[in-house]
Amino acid sequence: LDAGITFIDTAHGYGTSEERIGEAIRGRREGLVLASKSPARDGETFQAHLEQSFTRLGVDYIDLYQFHNVATAEALEQVLAPGGAMEAALRAREAGRIGHIGVTSHNLQMAIKMADMGIFETMMFPFNYVTREPLQELIPLCQRNGVGFIAMKPMGGGMLEDATLS
Repeated sequence: LDAGITFIDTAHGYGTSEERIGEAIRGRREGLVLASKSPARDGETFQAHLEQSFTRLGVDYIDLYQFHNVATAEALEQVLAPGGAMEAALRAREAGRIGHIGVTSHNLQMAIKMADMGIFETMMFPFNYVTREPLQELIPLCQRNGVGFIAMKPMGGGMLEDATLS
């Protein structure tokens, strides 16, 4: 925070990450864009994860809440089904508890499909010096559709320890 970082992304399933971030931002929430995510596909579990995120982070509002790793058509169907996680997310947004609804994926074809649906405000997908596939179709599609693109694993998920730029 002291170095000027204003975007912080975590997830319900990242061990003690939410608690540690909550402690770090206590009294310093102003000006931060706080993002978290849940792997839940049903509304009840999603709502429980969201409430845990509020508690762990020590906040009553999260700027961006994402569906974590939606990588199959079946997972997307579950999120969007009646009683699914999307219904819970929409209720939370309408209540002013979250600002935006996003999705993350590791499946390029699913990411392209979701970026073209008009229902997700952000797309988080691996993009770095090694993983450049999103440049061809996904990033331009997000730009055309007004979907914010968030680079996941910008340092190659730890694979860039000996990278040489040329």
